[in-house]
Amino acid sequence: MLMSEKLTLIITLWILLVLLITGTSNLEIFFILIFIGVLIVRELSDVFTTTNLKDRMNLFIYFFIIIFMVIVGQKILSILHI
Repeated sequence: MLMSEKLTLIITLWILLVLLITGTSNLEIFFILIFIGVLIVRELSDVFTTTNLKDRMNLFIYFFIIIFMVIVGQKILSILHI
């Protein structure tokens, strides 16, 4: 089994576990926990992965950073009542 397949399996299992824990009631927590899981997998697999695979994982991290910024922005606006 290739390293990319192993990482895909780990991230898929993490997403399913987070989905079971959070359910569909709170999408914000769901996306934040997935983001944390992807960051952890990226850091723990850094030594074993190729540059190409690291770059592909970085794309997912950038995507989740944008989602995280939107969530934080919405929370700030809801606190300020704007």
